Amino acid sequence: MNLWHRWQSRQQAREEDMRKELSADLELEAEEQRAAGVSAEEARYAAQRALGNRTVVEEEIRDLWAWTWFEHLGQDIRYSFRTLRKNAGFTLVAALSLALGIGGNAAMFSLVDGVLLRPLPYSEPDRLVRPTGYYPTGGFLALQQLSRTMEFAAYSDKPENGSDFNLTGQGEAVHLAGSIVSANIFSLLGAGAKLGRTFQPGEDHAGQDNLVILSHPLWRSKFGGDPGIIGRMIKINGVDRRVVGVMPPNFNFLIPEAQLWVPLHIDPGNRDAIWEHGFKPVVGRLRPHATLAQACSEIRSMVPEIIRMFPYPMARSWNADATVLPLQQDLVGNVRTKLLVLMGAVGVVLMIGCVNVASLLLSLSSSRRKEFALRTALGAARGRIVRQLLTESVVLAMVGGAFGLALAFAAFSGLKTFLPADMPSGGELGMDWRVLAFVTALSLVTSLAFGLAPALRASKTGLADSVKAGGQRSTDAAGISLRRSLIVGEVALAVVLVVGAGLLIRTLWRLMEVNPGFRGEHVLSVRVTPDQSSCRERAACLALYDELLRRAREMTGISEVSAANTVPLTGEAPYVVAEMEEHPLREGESLAPLLWAGAITPDYFHVMGIPLLQGRLFRDSDAEKSGQVVIVSAATGQKFWRGENPIGKHLRLVWDKDWRTVVGVVGNVRQFNLADRPLDWIDGAIYMPYAQSVGADQKLPTAMYLIARTSAGADSFGGEVRELVASVSPNVPVGEVRTLEAIVVDSAAQSRSMMWLFLVFAATALALAAMGTYGVVSYATSQRTFEIGVRVALGASRSSIFGMVIRQSLELVIAGLGLGAAAALALSRLLSSFLYGISAQDPLTFVAVAGLLVLLALAAGYIPARRATKVNPITALRYE
Repeated sequence: MNLWHRWQSRQQAREEDMRKELSADLELEAEEQRAAGVSAEEARYAAQRALGNRTVVEEEIRDLWAWTWFEHLGQDIRYSFRTLRKNAGFTLVAALSLALGIGGNAAMFSLVDGVLLRPLPYSEPDRLVRPTGYYPTGGFLALQQLSRTMEFAAYSDKPENGSDFNLTGQGEAVHLAGSIVSANIFSLLGAGAKLGRTFQPGEDHAGQDNLVILSHPLWRSKFGGDPGIIGRMIKINGVDRRVVGVMPPNFNFLIPEAQLWVPLHIDPGNRDAIWEHGFKPVVGRLRPHATLAQACSEIRSMVPEIIRMFPYPMARSWNADATVLPLQQDLVGNVRTKLLVLMGAVGVVLMIGCVNVASLLLSLSSSRRKEFALRTALGAARGRIVRQLLTESVVLAMVGGAFGLALAFAAFSGLKTFLPADMPSGGELGMDWRVLAFVTALSLVTSLAFGLAPALRASKTGLADSVKAGGQRSTDAAGISLRRSLIVGEVALAVVLVVGAGLLIRTLWRLMEVNPGFRGEHVLSVRVTPDQSSCRERAACLALYDELLRRAREMTGISEVSAANTVPLTGEAPYVVAEMEEHPLREGESLAPLLWAGAITPDYFHVMGIPLLQGRLFRDSDAEKSGQVVIVSAATGQKFWRGENPIGKHLRLVWDKDWRTVVGVVGNVRQFNLADRPLDWIDGAIYMPYAQSVGADQKLPTAMYLIARTSAGADSFGGEVRELVASVSPNVPVGEVRTLEAIVVDSAAQSRSMMWLFLVFAATALALAAMGTYGVVSYATSQRTFEIGVRVALGASRSSIFGMVIRQSLELVIAGLGLGAAAALALSRLLSSFLYGISAQDPLTFVAVAGLLVLLALAAGYIPARRATKVNPITALRYE
């Protein structure tokens, strides 16, 4: 504080010295004039003329002093706050316009930063890579042996390749998501345990692999955070495993939902086991001095060698397009495109907000022309006025940024709900100092974006212009023209967002009209996951489900019940490899296509409402020891036996000796998504009686869904099923009860999230465009008050005056609509991957948007038009 007082005292003394020196110079010049014979009065005026504008001279002297810019900045900021407070309505509207844009950008930036920009929480994350494709254990071991550019580790990421586990013996049996991993996975990632240790080399080989590592949340929730857990035996999938470690609370594995990890079971002596099933993804780390390009080249050269190692013929096309991707790029997948599109959309909202504020500033500067002219006349340089106006813009942007930051905190939690549940990230998504820095930088940039043009224009105002502007009629035709151009651009930007929202609305509408191939009304599903102890023998597993179905049929409110290894639209893809009778293979194909394989009980098709098209359905007599039968989907029958009747045809699973007979053809079911985009590696779909079924691991599927058509609610059904299962086998976990209708709705979640976000952005853009259009039309109409008065005095009708103003509004919006439609046609193809059933140039959407914009023009021009019709000619002429 003392330093501040000393600095102020020094400045005051310097000011006093400057005034004394200038006064002395004036007196000296006056004396010289008087000595030349000029009168005292004339000498004083001559001295002042010689010195020039004293205010300007003082400003020039101050500019030579150090730190005066700081003082001027303080003056400009204080004056800016007074100006903004004086124009409270303008400040509120402008700050709100900026807050919407800055807040949306801040929230989206926090997501983009967490998902795309922030490095993965592993050691040297930039050297972690992901070879594309899935590999059997033998293929993974081959990669480890052959590669010179990468180290490899394997993990399971789906139920069908080993990410399902049951924990028993710790109270109620629970089902957990986890991963089967190679022993080197943690060392390769550079991740250490919080308690205990991670797996050591060799602990994924037979005889050494009965180990488990727990996640921190599971350790806390199921074991109470007991530090003595290390070394204890717990039962996982009916097998006793020793706990060797607990991972840190912030450890984010390659599949974020993983709750535990167990080692691979590698038995080099069992060649068939390590090559025939259990295909898994692998992750790699570039060796020192190796590059990504070298790794890509090497993986393509290794694939043919691995194909020759398979104990059965493998298609030459297997992994033919293999490449190596940076791990972060692979984890985010197509989420990158979604986030970048949304970031672009919210950026458009900010641009619209800036245009809106620039238009408002032009109006404000027009009303301050006399102030600027007077300051210029008093000696203020043009640069000084520009600096003052830019300071006002920065202050306004900072106010908007503060409001925007508060809005971003409120909107962030909502935005996260639109992301996939397993969204990968470099850590916990949240608002941190990066977002604060981003908002600050964004506020400064936007202040220049919307403040520079109005500041430069206002600084040109001279005293003569101000005098001319003394009447009601405006001479600021160029200013009005600039504002009109800004609003046309604003409307064009809004059109782009509204078209995007319209396309996504129509996509969701089309998706919800899709027939998924089954009837989900009043159908409930619940997953039952027995472990090896309950299904150690095939007969025991069959008996378990027979008993569950028998008792379930006796439950009140259940009309039909069945069991299946999967439910449509849940993302699961159980598969088998099968030879198809009379199906010629093209060169390079495998001997057997991969088929989606449903394992079901006889009542499944009745419960699901899937129609029988040919042949018959399964019967209770289709048992384990009876003739092997299958049912195929209509698309599968058409693909493999085009033009023929599939009934009586045969197929054989590659590990079976006997052929299975096709006894029925059923309707197609959209198993993977409502948009009917099948997995590119699935060649067809078949159904097997549960008693005769096997999975890709050649074993009977143990985890099954109980599917019931019922009049009871999901909650009551779930409670009764849990009691039923516990009475049959207490060590069998029961999953969440879901209705098939809810599953169908959830399958459209990605389209719905994109639609709602674009709808919010489009609504915001429309509101800002309406405000801007109203402001321009209202201002232009007020400037034409004299003209309107003359028109009325000469006999113009109120309807003609009303139409004249409405036409102004329509001209602005229609011009923006034309530009926006052209831009939307060019940019809407970026949304193509998110659309279904319509093209990115859908004419109905563009027509609907045009109609909406015309309504906006009429609404924006209505109030100014009504005001114009009430102009009194006498009053208007008196104003002039």
